[in-house]
Amino acid sequence: MTMTNTNNIQVNPDSTVTQLVGIVPECIVKHYGLQCSNYEVHMPPGVLKHLKNRGHWDDFMAYHQDLPDMIANPDYAGQNPKEPNSVELYKVLGEHILVAIKLNSSGLFLGSFYTLNNGENKIQGRLRTGRIHPFSFFK
Repeated sequence: MTMTNTNNIQVNPDSTVTQLVGIVPECIVKHYGLQCSNYEVHMPPGVLKHLKNRGHWDDFMAYHQDLPDMIANPDYAGQNPKEPNSVELYKVLGEHILVAIKLNSSGLFLGSFYTLNNGENKIQGRLRTGRIHPFSFFK
């Protein structure tokens, strides 16, 4: 498997084609038992439409250049109990950002991206319940 240097990944918010946006750490993929041939995360153009429709566009535009690093080096990671073929990655960059990654027959893809309202409390609550863990837990 070829690993791409995340420094070389540029996220284009105007893209009309599926693009590579990051590489999930192997330890997280294996912990959640995601069956995928590689750890690359792609973003189909429909996700950009989803972000606009759901009111997450401003969040995406503020942080899209940081997306490859958010995926490669999250502060926390977990899984939504309602989405077994997925992982949630959290990054704190002033705001608490959630990067939702899902798995389908084509591989891993960005499902959503947004800042959490009342993020500090949500992170602490999810840590308490065991839904998420610090990234160091997976290493």
